[in-house]
Amino acid sequence: MAKIDRALTDNERLVLDFVHSAYGATMDVNAMTALLHEDFVWQLNVPLSPIVRGRDAARAALEQQAGLSSGMVDGSEIRSVVSTGDTVVVERVDVNQIGETPVTFYVAAIFEVRDGLIAGWREYWDTAHIAKQLGIDPLLMFDQLES
Repeated sequence: MAKIDRALTDNERLVLDFVHSAYGATMDVNAMTALLHEDFVWQLNVPLSPIVRGRDAARAALEQQAGLSSGMVDGSEIRSVVSTGDTVVVERVDVNQIGETPVTFYVAAIFEVRDGLIAGWREYWDTAHIAKQLGIDPLLMFDQLES
């Protein structure tokens, strides 16, 4: 993980606690969900993936995602964290195990914080890069998430 050489804001600390809950062989869906606002809105990959609305729907989507891949494993890192007001941006390198294949994601994630909880989460990453690592058509990346 990148060394952050300044004091974190409360919002940055909240978001990093959330991200760190996804580290390890399995994501800690309970810890992640506990940090989400009731009116949470999430888009796993803008603009391609479906939008998930509500904490309960997010829990179900996170559980589904946890069934498809590991949490973030060795090689994952947080490169930078910047924020203004209630918006926190995190640049990450995520390494997940999908089946027997380690897959590297280069991610920019934008979080919105409200009432001390995460109310919004949008991620941007290159689906073609991921699909190439998995040996699949990029247009099929989100088929399993929509079923």
